[in-house]
Amino acid sequence: MDPFTFGLVFVGATGGALIGIALLDKSGIAINGSIVSFVMEVVKYGGILYLMKELSKIFL
Repeated sequence: MDPFTFGLVFVGATGGALIGIALLDKSGIAINGSIVSFVMEVVKYGGILYLMKELSKIFL
């Protein structure tokens, strides 16, 4: 997957997940905000590492 497509998919998936969490919160289900923040940070750093791996293929 090229970096541009990866970025589009990653932003779309993150936005969709946050909309889903907001809808669950409005329906009355208790959402642990600190766990959501932790998971989003882990996913972000994983995405950055994956993108760096893909970009390193260009220069090696």
